Amino acid sequence: MTKKGIMIVGHGSRYEYNKKIMEIQVQRLKDMGFENIYMGFDETSPPLIEDSLIEMVKDEIDEIIAVPFFVASGIHVTQKISGKLGLKVGETKEVMVRGKKILIHYDNPFGEDPLLAKILSEKLFFMDSRKGITGVIVMGHGSRLPYNEEIITLNAKRLSEMGIKHVYHGFNEFNSPTIEDTIERMLAAGVTEIIAMPLFISAGDHLKNDIPEKIRLKDGIFEGTFDHNGKTITVKYATPIGEDPRLTEVFAAKVKSFL
Repeated sequence: MTKKGIMIVGHGSRYEYNKKIMEIQVQRLKDMGFENIYMGFDETSPPLIEDSLIEMVKDEIDEIIAVPFFVASGIHVTQKISGKLGLKVGETKEVMVRGKKILIHYDNPFGEDPLLAKILSEKLFFMDSRKGITGVIVMGHGSRLPYNEEIITLNAKRLSEMGIKHVYHGFNEFNSPTIEDTIERMLAAGVTEIIAMPLFISAGDHLKNDIPEKIRLKDGIFEGTFDHNGKTITVKYATPIGEDPRLTEVFAAKVKSFL
C-alpha cells in the first residue's frame, strides 16, 4: 500500500513568526485528521526542505504532496524550491531521494483561491469606521516575476466586485504602483481613512520595518493619524493572513485533491 505524506513548504525567516504560523496550520490539519504531515523551509528556518525529504524517506513515505505556504509564485517557489524538490510548480513527477523513487505532487500557492478575497473582506468589515471616505490598499511584496503582481491585482479586483469601494493596490518593491504612490493617489481622491491590507503570510522584515513608514505609521503601531491639507487622515494596518483558520480549509482542499 502506498504511504502518502504531506509537506507544507515555507520560505523561512530569521524571525520566528513564519515558522510559528506554519506550525499552527500544520496542527490544524492534524486536528482535521490528516496524517504524516511535515514542514520544509527553503532557507534559514529548520527543518530545511532537503532534510524533510530525507526524513520522509526514512519514514517510508512513497508519495509526497508538497503544498507551498506562499501567496504567489516567485523566485523561491518557481526556482529555488522547485530545484530542491526536483520538479516544476503544478507538476507531478517521480524523483529520486536517497536512492528511493518518490512520487511528488508540487501544488500551486493559495493566492488564487476565492476564499482569500473573502478573508480580506471580512477583515475590512471590522476595521472600517464608516466615517468619511474609506480607501483600501491591498499590499504585495512585489517580484521580478509576474506572479505576485497578478495575485495582488486579482484580489483587489475581487474586493471591488464584492461592492467594496475605493480599492487600490501597491507593492513594497519591484512592481508598480509603489505603496507610497498609491497612498498619494488615495489622498488625492479624498480618502480620509486608509486601511492597509498586507497580502503577506507573516510579520517579517517588510511588514515590520519597510511598510509602516510607507503608510505613514510609526513603528510598532497598527493605527494612527497624520495631517494632510488640513484634514486628519486615519491609517489602520491589518495583520497578515497566514494565521487565519480559513486558510486551513484551503490547504485541506489542496491535499484532498491528491488523495
